[in-house]
Amino acid sequence: MSRVRYVFLLLIAFIHVLPAQFSPGKLSKYHADLEGTTNCVQCHELRKKELSDGCVVCHTPLKERLDQNRGYHADKKSGCGDCHSDHNGRAFELVYWPKDISTFDHDKTGYPLTGGHQKPKCNECHKRTFIKDASVIAWAQKYTRFPVLDRTFLGLSRTCNACHTDIHRGEVSQECTTCHTTESWKKAAEVFDHQKAKFALTGAHRKVTCEKCHKVDNNRTPPVKQLTGLAFTSCLNCHKDRHNGTYGSNCETCHTTKDWKKDLLPFDHSKTKYPLVGKHVSVKCIQCHKPTLKQLPRYLSCTACHEDRHFGQFTQRKDGGDCGACHTVQGFKPTTFTVAQHQETRFVLDGGHLAIPCIQCHKPFEPRVGVITIRFTWKENRCSTCHKDVHRNQFSTHYQNACQACHSTQSFQKLILDHQQTAFPLDGKHRNVPCAKCHEKEQDAVGVFARYYPVAHRCEDCHTLTRDIR
Repeated sequence: MSRVRYVFLLLIAFIHVLPAQFSPGKLSKYHADLEGTTNCVQCHELRKKELSDGCVVCHTPLKERLDQNRGYHADKKSGCGDCHSDHNGRAFELVYWPKDISTFDHDKTGYPLTGGHQKPKCNECHKRTFIKDASVIAWAQKYTRFPVLDRTFLGLSRTCNACHTDIHRGEVSQECTTCHTTESWKKAAEVFDHQKAKFALTGAHRKVTCEKCHKVDNNRTPPVKQLTGLAFTSCLNCHKDRHNGTYGSNCETCHTTKDWKKDLLPFDHSKTKYPLVGKHVSVKCIQCHKPTLKQLPRYLSCTACHEDRHFGQFTQRKDGGDCGACHTVQGFKPTTFTVAQHQETRFVLDGGHLAIPCIQCHKPFEPRVGVITIRFTWKENRCSTCHKDVHRNQFSTHYQNACQACHSTQSFQKLILDHQQTAFPLDGKHRNVPCAKCHEKEQDAVGVFARYYPVAHRCEDCHTLTRDIR
């Protein structure tokens, strides 16, 4: 072999061996553009095998996280080659998993997986469509021609709506954890603190199911409860006004959320058109304000609430039978009707009538079958209304049985009859004759009575001839 050929072969061998003396192997496809001895210092310190801090010079998104001390690399500011070794050939992937990726401790990333987040596979969350970090997206577009976004673990947002569809369409807070948990997003009611909402729940409202107020809107896909835009400034926004507007719209004047039927607020009835006094103070509200509650009780007359126990006896009075003429709200009994008031009625009391107890005249009677009450009015103010006609109707023709023609209220026995106005005027000795001498007693089936009409009034009816001679 010639000397020249030997030197040539030796040179060829040296050329092939030389790279092996400086590089342990080819770089991965991601760093292929750094191949060559002139580029070593971009990753390594001069004349040293260890990596320099040049990695983060290129991998700026990672540098941001290191500077902020967050993420999985927060405590790995050096030694990149321990996990990301190179010079293993073009097909080698730079992310090295010492064990199965499914055993990776996600807590080390600063984002622990809890509840339902433990079920998905890594690539179900770590994928291009969920990457929101602008610096990661910009870096991938600028520095590599490979689909890095399909395999990187950087760039995910920690907000729920970065991965999950906001079915509320921005109507509520973007902080989903206010209502939902990773254990079950449907159990929002168990987590949400309604006291922090604009409408704090109190009393019985705490027991109402969410669906009662937050109706499901089936026009949405998927159907979702309406959480905002609900009217709540007035009770009437949700509750039907059982009073039909009679008592106004401010329900809180009387009711509380504890129990709208039983836990009523003390109501100042004196501020109404009908202040309560006397016995009315102790009457339960429902006694006047009936269950229908659709209108205010009528209060202009007692009979609007109270039964007319006199059954219309006083309706013909000028005051329409005002109960206040005899009764007060202090009690139905005793009556306040006085003798002075009686003197203003059709039957003025005088004489013996003044000493008679009321019940002697005002006795029980039956205005209708099965009903007993006291009589206070009569169609006619005649003596015979109360007094028995002891004269057996003898004066019906001449005096129409008008007792006052002979008697007065001062004394029944004291007669006021003017005999001179009768058919037999008295004169002479007739004036001294006792009444009973002419008006003798008679007996009938009822008893004894005096005969006044007809009586004999001719002389011979009372006097005889013999008697006259003597």
